[in-house]
Amino acid sequence: MLRQEKSLLPFGSVMVDTSKLDFNDHSSRVASVKITNTVFIILVVLTVGLRIFARARYVHKIFADDVLVIFATVFTVGLGVTSIAATSHGLGQHVWDVDSQTVFQTTKTCILYLYVCQVLYAFAIALTKIAIISSYLRFIKDGKFRIAMYITSVFIAGLWVTGVFVTIFQCRPVAGGWDFLLPRKCIDYFGYLYASSAVNVATDVVLCSLPLPHLWRLNMPLKQRLILCVLFAGGASACIVAIFRIGYLYTLRVMDTTYQSVPCLLMSIGESSLGIIAISIPPLRPLAKRLFPSGMRSSPSSATQHRTWHAPLNSIPTTQNGTNFSTMNKRSVVSDESSWQPTG
Repeated sequence: MLRQEKSLLPFGSVMVDTSKLDFNDHSSRVASVKITNTVFIILVVLTVGLRIFARARYVHKIFADDVLVIFATVFTVGLGVTSIAATSHGLGQHVWDVDSQTVFQTTKTCILYLYVCQVLYAFAIALTKIAIISSYLRFIKDGKFRIAMYITSVFIAGLWVTGVFVTIFQCRPVAGGWDFLLPRKCIDYFGYLYASSAVNVATDVVLCSLPLPHLWRLNMPLKQRLILCVLFAGGASACIVAIFRIGYLYTLRVMDTTYQSVPCLLMSIGESSLGIIAISIPPLRPLAKRLFPSGMRSSPSSATQHRTWHAPLNSIPTTQNGTNFSTMNKRSVVSDESSWQPTG
């Protein structure tokens, strides 16, 4: 049996095996980068914008998780914009389709953009998860659950700090992180990515599973509790994306990184965006109640129904202590927070 020999090509200071590269493949992922990031940016900005509007208009209060979601949105939008900008510097193209006169400079610039994207991703995903925890802690008072959330937040904050620090200082000099032509000394950055991604997925599982029993016991009609649990469980989609992202981390260190890194990058923006959208839909409840009153109206569950007493209308006094009940203003303002209290 004949053995295929490796074909080594110098790429900067690295010898690259080109035997598995298809130089006849001239496909492009530029359009997918632009379309996917644009869609996620629009969805995130629209959802968070409506969330803040609902808080200000109907609840008349902005909470800590709202502020955290706003910051997470800023970094997520920054991640999307940076990804789109990188398409002007080779992202989405095969490295052999880049102008041969500028291939090294173009590839270095593209890697620099990926470098920035990794830092933005660390901020976006950490702020999103801390916002989720902050939201949970406002409604769920169970002591053991709160301790679990505090411990989880420590892991998330640790990943946040180390993710930014390790990404920036992975090489000495720092520019060696994206400039492969420099003499440099680097840590095993991809080993770190695999380890941190595993912890990241573990925190996703905790945030998606632990709150469900408590959310089910909220003092809300059965229909709305079902919707709420489904929406929070929808955050599991971000967990699934994070798992698939691990399988594509290797593409960040191949020769054709301008093309092969695109799936991993799109999963990064997708994971952060889906997390923000999932946590921003429940606060839209007061807005939805006014836009779709018939759809949001439901009878209370058996656990929260109160006994009703019937009496003839003529037996009820119209006045008492000078108060005219027939002219009282019976309007009530109900916020999305008032009914989100545990029943035990």
